[in-house]
Amino acid sequence: MALPDALDQKTFLAQLPPFSQLPEPELERVAKETTAGSYRAGERMLKAGERPNGLFIVIDGSVWETDGDKPIPDGGPAESSERPLLCVTAFYQSADVFDIQSLLEGVSKRNFIAAEPTRCFCLSRTAFLQTVRDHPDFARFYDLRTSRQRPSRSEPEDVQELSAFTVTKIQDVYIHPPTYVSADATIHETAVTMKAHKINSVLVRNHDETGIVTATDLREAAIIQRRSLDAPVGSLASYELITMASDDFLFNALLRMTRHNINRLVIRDGPTIQGVLEQIDLLSYLSNHSHLIALQIERAQSKEEIKWASRDLVNVIRDLNATGIKIRYIMQLVSELNKKMLRKLFELLAPPELLDNSCLLVLGSEGREEQVLKTDQDNALILRDEFSHPELARITAEFTESLLEFGYPRCPGNIMVSNPYWSKSVAAFKEELFQWIVHPTHDSFLQFAIFCDAKAVAGDENLLRHVKDRMHRLLGDYRSFYSQFAKATVAFDTPLGFFTNFVLEKNRDELDIKKGGIFPVVHGVRSLALEYRLPQTNTLERITALSQRNLFEPAFGTELSEAFSFMSALRTKAGLQKIERGLVQDNYIKPKELNKLEREQLRDSFKIVNEFKKFITYHFKLGMIG
Repeated sequence: MALPDALDQKTFLAQLPPFSQLPEPELERVAKETTAGSYRAGERMLKAGERPNGLFIVIDGSVWETDGDKPIPDGGPAESSERPLLCVTAFYQSADVFDIQSLLEGVSKRNFIAAEPTRCFCLSRTAFLQTVRDHPDFARFYDLRTSRQRPSRSEPEDVQELSAFTVTKIQDVYIHPPTYVSADATIHETAVTMKAHKINSVLVRNHDETGIVTATDLREAAIIQRRSLDAPVGSLASYELITMASDDFLFNALLRMTRHNINRLVIRDGPTIQGVLEQIDLLSYLSNHSHLIALQIERAQSKEEIKWASRDLVNVIRDLNATGIKIRYIMQLVSELNKKMLRKLFELLAPPELLDNSCLLVLGSEGREEQVLKTDQDNALILRDEFSHPELARITAEFTESLLEFGYPRCPGNIMVSNPYWSKSVAAFKEELFQWIVHPTHDSFLQFAIFCDAKAVAGDENLLRHVKDRMHRLLGDYRSFYSQFAKATVAFDTPLGFFTNFVLEKNRDELDIKKGGIFPVVHGVRSLALEYRLPQTNTLERITALSQRNLFEPAFGTELSEAFSFMSALRTKAGLQKIERGLVQDNYIKPKELNKLEREQLRDSFKIVNEFKKFITYHFKLGMIG
C-alpha cells in the first residue's frame, strides 16, 4: 500500500484540527517531523510498558486500545479482523490520535493493535511536545480531548488530574529572582531597591530568619502609620513565608493564593529560595478571573458588592471547564470562593459579639467542597452555650435572603440559618445528635447525613469540633446505626439495563445522574468514613483515606474516584448547557447528547457504582436489615 509523501502529510494535517490552526511555518515544521507507516490486521503498534516514539494519527483503518493490565505477546494477537480476547477500552478511526497520555508520561499504559489494515502518521515525540509548549491553543485542544478519557488506573493521582493548565509547573512561568535587603535597611533604602529592580516585594534577612516585605507594607508604614523613612524595615516584614516548590503545579499556586488572600508566593527548592511568583505573572497564564472575584469579595463593604462578585462565578466555572481543568480542581476553587463569600457576608451582618460566640457552617455538598454551580442553600449556625443575641432572628433571616439575591435557591428542606432548628447552641445540637442516632427516623437520617459533612466557615471553629466529638462518641455506643444509615446507598436503582443500555426516566429522554450515580458513591463513602472516624469531608479525599486503610483494593479506590469525578464533570457540563439555554439547572443529562467515548465512560462508571453498592451491601450486611 503506497504511503503519502511529505506534501500529502502537510495537506492531511492542514485539514485536521488543531494542526489546521497552526501558523504556516509551524505546520511545515510539523509535517517534516511526521513519518508514515502501515500495519497489518492484528499487528501491535504500541505495547504497554513501551516508550512511545510519537503521536499516532490514523489515516485510514482502525485501531484497538486494550487494557494494559493484560499484556499481549510480542507477536500480537492472531492476525485477523476479529476482536482480540482482551479488554478493549477505546477504538480509533480516521483522523483520531493516540496516545497523548503516554507521550506526556514517557511510557504507554495500554496496548494499541491494528483492528484491520491501517495506515498512520507518526509525529515525533520531541516535535509534538515542542508544539504543545509553543502553542497553548494546540495543547488546550488535545487536553479537552484527553480529559474525557479515563486515566490509567496505575498512574499517580496527581498525574491523573493533569490538564493543559495543570500540566504547567511553576517553573514554567516567570519567577522573579530573589532580591534581599537586611533587616537593618531603612524604609527609604528598601523602596529605592524595589524601584531599581522594578519589583513590588523584597526578601528580608534577619539573622537566621527570612521574611518578605511588599510595597504595600512600605506605603502603609510611611503614609498611614507615619513612620520615619529612616526606620528599619525588619519589623515590617512577615516571617511566616507561604512557599511552594518550583516543580509544583501552577494551579495549586492559584489555589494557595486564593485560600490565603495573597498576591505572591516564595518559590523554593528545599532550603534554597529560587525567587518570588507574583500573582500578575500567574494570571497572565490564565483565562479566568477567579482572582478578581476573591479580591472583590475581600474588599467588599456592602452586600451589593458581594452580590456583584458572586455573579461572576458561573463565568469562572465555564472558563475553567472549557479549558479542560479537572472537576476536582474546579470544585476546590469554587469552594474557596464560596467560603470567602459566605464568611464576608456573615461578617458584614453579624456584630462582633455574635461572631465571637458562634460558628457558621456549610453543609452537604458545600461542606464536602463538591458544589460547582449554585445549588440550594445548606447552612447552619452553632451558638456557644448560654449565649443569646436579641437580633439573631433578624440577622439569620437577612443572611438567607441575601443568598437568595445572590442566586442561591432556598433549601426545600429549610436547612438554613434562618430556621431556628438549624441555629442553636452546642448543647442543643448535641441533643439533636442523640435523637438522630439513638432514635432515627427517615427524616433524621437525611438531616444527619447533611450535618456530618459540615465544615466551619466563620466564627469559632471549636464549637463545631465539640459537637462532632459528641457525634463520634454516640456512634461508638450505637454501632447498629451505621447499617441503617448506609442503607440509603442502595435506595435508588442504577440507570443501567441488563444489556448495558441506559434506563431513562418515564416520559423523558434523560436520566438523573445524581440519584443514579453520584449519590450512591457520596453516601456509601460517607458511611464508611463515619465508621472509621475519618476527619475528611470531601468524597475523593475520603476514598483515598479508605484505600490507605486497605478497606478495598487501591485499584478499586482509583476506579471509584474516576467514576465519581467523571459523573460530576458530566453533571457540571449539563448544568452549564442548561444555563446557557435559559433552562432550569437540575441533575438530568441526555445520554444521546454525549459523544461515543462519554457514553462508554458513563456505562463504565455505572458499572463501578453497582460494584460499590455490592461492597456496601456486604460490608454493612444490608441484606439482613428488614
